[in-house]
Amino acid sequence: MLRLLLPLLLAACTAGKATDDTGTAADDTSADTDTEPACATLTSGDDWAWQGECPQMRTPCDIVVDECSVTIDYSADGGMTMGMPYVATIDGDTITFEDGDSIMGCVGTIEDADTVTGTCDGGCTFTLRR
Repeated sequence: MLRLLLPLLLAACTAGKATDDTGTAADDTSADTDTEPACATLTSGDDWAWQGECPQMRTPCDIVVDECSVTIDYSADGGMTMGMPYVATIDGDTITFEDGDSIMGCVGTIEDADTVTGTCDGGCTFTLRR
């Protein structure tokens, strides 16, 4: 009697499961391989500029993106650098400018690979774009 029940129990346990080439039940626990990137991307280049209420004047800069880290350089463009951020971190589509020397304290949203909009300490707004 046990010999008759065992195949029925096994069949019930594997019902609805796909089988592999050997005929045994295959686990349907496939991992989702379509994951979102950890951060949005910006285009590296030497043709970026800050504009808007802060820093109160057009300020050209070079941007280098390394995955979710951003380095900003103002030296080649001769723009104002006092109080400007030199580094940033991207998390999702949010970019946080993190330089300890910066007086601006800015956080922005990456609109596309060539445009960032946001606000700085005191509520002033900026656009950083190519």
